[in-house]
Amino acid sequence: MQSQTHTFMINGSPMPCLQAGSGEPLLLIHGALANHTLWLEHIEQLSQHYTVYAPTLRHFGEAGKEGPFGLETHAGDLLTLLAQLACGPVHLVGWSYGADVALTAALQAPERVRSLYLVEPGCPGALDEQGLAAFMADAGAMFGPVFGQVEAGQQQEAVATLIDGSGGRPGYFAAQPLKWQQAQLAEAASLPKQLSQSERPDWSPSRLAALSVPTCIVQGAQTRALFAQVCEALGNAIPACQCLQVADVGHLYPIEQPALFVKQLQRWLAAQG
Repeated sequence: MQSQTHTFMINGSPMPCLQAGSGEPLLLIHGALANHTLWLEHIEQLSQHYTVYAPTLRHFGEAGKEGPFGLETHAGDLLTLLAQLACGPVHLVGWSYGADVALTAALQAPERVRSLYLVEPGCPGALDEQGLAAFMADAGAMFGPVFGQVEAGQQQEAVATLIDGSGGRPGYFAAQPLKWQQAQLAEAASLPKQLSQSERPDWSPSRLAALSVPTCIVQGAQTRALFAQVCEALGNAIPACQCLQVADVGHLYPIEQPALFVKQLQRWLAAQG
């Protein structure tokens, strides 16, 4: 894979963005406790068929640390990046927090997006009262200990607790390959910012119903209730939507099964013509 990483000035903040391959433009957005290097293994395959872009969002990795941390800020940065890339409408792929950013950007500027592939988004903005109650119960179980550790200044412990929660079992963090543990710990400073974000994008039923971009909502069959609630709500609210459930994976699907992730994504992209 021949790739280059360029740094763009995006809304006053530097944004590294890896570029590789040739073909239709495909943009990959990482989740929390990550940066564009999350996608290196995936890009090996995807760049054989697409021009792949993988930015690092503000407050992560080597990106700038200026300004607010939030979905609307990150979505605005993403749309500014697309304008600078001048690559035409993109296939937009996001995982976890990156899926929330991708959907927020697509709602703001659907003409920039050729298709939308959302892997386990986690923002509760589309949930009704009953769904939100179920979401909050599981979110409390998952994030409650993380908040406590962050408040106590135990950022590394909070990273491990969050990954254990995302992975669905105690000890998940420590059982990972060392490269993932190190990569997640390197992003520890972003965690307090993420937990205290206040931006609330408009994911109202009427706005989601107006989204005509072909969309795929991807959910691991073993994921937590909070992510399952969000996937179900979005799948019901977005008209041009396909829902894909992947067996034997949870929320950390892109890390757990990168080859399967690429295979499923390429199948979806091929179906978009």
